Amino acid sequence: MTSSPSQREYVAPCPGCGAPVRFTSAQAGFAVCDFCRSTVARSGDVLQRVGSMAEVFEDYSPLALGASGMVQRNGKPEPFTLVGRAQYRSKAGSWSEWTAELGTGELGYLSEDNGHFVFTFDWTPPGWNVTAFVPREWRMGRELRAGQAGELRFTVTSVQNVQLVAAQGQLAQLPQPGRDFWLVELRSDQGQVLSADFSGKAPAFTLGAAVQLEALKMQGLRDTAALKKEEGRHFNCPHCAAVVPVRFDGTKAISCPSCGSLIDMSRGLGGELGFSEQRRRIKPAIALGKTGRLEGLEWQVVGFQRRSGRELGEEDDDETFEWDEYLLYNRKAGFTFIVDSEDGWSTARVIGGVPKVAKSGATATYMQRKYRRESAYMAETVYAEGEFYWPVFKGQKSSNVDYVNEGKQATLAQETAQRETTWTHGQRISAQTLAAAFGVDRLRDRSDAGLLSGSRFSIGGIVLCLVILLLVLFAIRGCIVRASCDPRIDPNCSYSRSSSGSYGGYTSGGSHK
Repeated sequence: MTSSPSQREYVAPCPGCGAPVRFTSAQAGFAVCDFCRSTVARSGDVLQRVGSMAEVFEDYSPLALGASGMVQRNGKPEPFTLVGRAQYRSKAGSWSEWTAELGTGELGYLSEDNGHFVFTFDWTPPGWNVTAFVPREWRMGRELRAGQAGELRFTVTSVQNVQLVAAQGQLAQLPQPGRDFWLVELRSDQGQVLSADFSGKAPAFTLGAAVQLEALKMQGLRDTAALKKEEGRHFNCPHCAAVVPVRFDGTKAISCPSCGSLIDMSRGLGGELGFSEQRRRIKPAIALGKTGRLEGLEWQVVGFQRRSGRELGEEDDDETFEWDEYLLYNRKAGFTFIVDSEDGWSTARVIGGVPKVAKSGATATYMQRKYRRESAYMAETVYAEGEFYWPVFKGQKSSNVDYVNEGKQATLAQETAQRETTWTHGQRISAQTLAAAFGVDRLRDRSDAGLLSGSRFSIGGIVLCLVILLLVLFAIRGCIVRASCDPRIDPNCSYSRSSSGSYGGYTSGGSHK
């Protein structure tokens, strides 16, 4: 275990059961007894029992108390050890926040959310005078600046009402379990993540950035054999009573392998499960469970969605378009996506920061690369199959904006729903490359399809285009036959004019939670 020789470990008997309770950091004011689950508050050398804590739920994280690693801070590598853990839950999902003790005795926080990791430290925003949560001050999309000259720019990306569910080990602060409080997340175009926690009398701020688990060079991680086996948790489908196995503890939606019903698990397995029957079964081009190697990592397909979109301002339902999304999982890298749209195939991954968007909304800049706004539309889930780490249900809607770079080889996508905005970055990939990676004979590439074959059009739209085309041809033939025909004089002499329009042009994928 990494520790500093200047720090004295403090050990005292638990006020609840007498078992030893250890404090290795002077900044840790709370601890949870490993034996009786008492919540213990420390004041100097005095321990006081202030309640009890529920057992942590198994989320099959690779992290563990006592695991150590190195994190970059102020340009220097700092050793750290995980000494505490708190588990939180909101309508958007559940996640863990690990307390990390640095070699200096200071504390940091490693947040873990479905394979995504963010390392933060306590921070006081310069120039901010915040005393309480005021909804209008923390509205979604609002831009806030910090620093003496306002050089730090943040955008509000999440406003959630959350609860502390469970905790273990040492913690700097401890919200009352089961009591709702507001948690606001802001992100910058430099990849910084700023959190505002309103669980205490005064808001607590932390600042950091997304990190890769491999980059932390951690030791003492949990053994793969110690992680959950696929058959470890299951329940009976509320529609057909068939057995539904659950792979991820953080799963919020899953489909029944027997009847195809989409089951809502956002409230856990303890209560009545809601479900929506899916009469239409759609066969994914890449089957669930398939594994493939992309960018040096082994990924498994765990979820599939078909979504539809309608351009904002369009009321004609015939003008909808569809695309498919595949959710992939890797134990260390977390989740990523494959998108099959009319523009072709692409890979997409949620990014840690927020791109810099022009005031007009016409362009967005990410990693010093400019993207132009291509479309804004309402998206809806038409069909879902597999397992998802966020609540997915048929008819689920979100507001989406897509940006593309020159050449359309890379995309940025913004999706807003449930008081949360996420950005994903996508990269084009050939159908042949994906087919080879996942052992599929052939994948259809809709970007090579003909004018009327894209998913942008319904059957009615295709028929309408054919009718207009026939009328135009008939009119042209009539005018050729009667060259002297003048529609201003002869009422039997007429012509048709088809309206101009854009065929395709939508980057209809890549927006994800």
